[in-house]
Amino acid sequence: MRKLVQESWQRSLALSLDPLRLVPEHELSSDERRELRDRHPLAAVLPVVHNLLIRHAFHSGLIVAIGDEFGRLLWIDRDRTVRSKAEGMLFVRGSDWSERRVGTSAPGTALALDHGIQIQRAEHFNQLAHPWSCTAVPIHDPHSGSILGVIDITGGDEAVAPQTLRSWRRPSRPWKRNCASNG
Repeated sequence: MRKLVQESWQRSLALSLDPLRLVPEHELSSDERRELRDRHPLAAVLPVVHNLLIRHAFHSGLIVAIGDEFGRLLWIDRDRTVRSKAEGMLFVRGSDWSERRVGTSAPGTALALDHGIQIQRAEHFNQLAHPWSCTAVPIHDPHSGSILGVIDITGGDEAVAPQTLRSWRRPSRPWKRNCASNG
């Protein structure tokens, strides 16, 4: 087992999460979720995410999820069949997929570690997520560097192809250099 997965599992066990029971919190009504989505900073970049990721996932067996900085899934899009299957593990809009709620998962662990990550099948803490593989990266505010949310690609093994994460590696905080040099 990879060290970062082992450490995530240890955090999951310390939180007394059950690897046989998946209970991502649904703390938002549909109206609350709609309001949060409308005012969330990532709403402004949805057209870019759509052009770069979602439109390519139409028939690829992948879904793309965008969550907030707390791990709540705000948008889930594309392959309808895969999205329907993912609903079986409560990977749905409004659910909390943070590491503190579901254990090791790409969106939750990417947020916990503040870097891109790939989680393959049985590396997920919860057994209900074992059929899935995922790649996720946190998204940062370009000025402050704070985490705005997470983008996740979920599906089969194609979701963790090496090229999926390579192009998403986070540079070493360029906003600090740029802000300092731009006054």
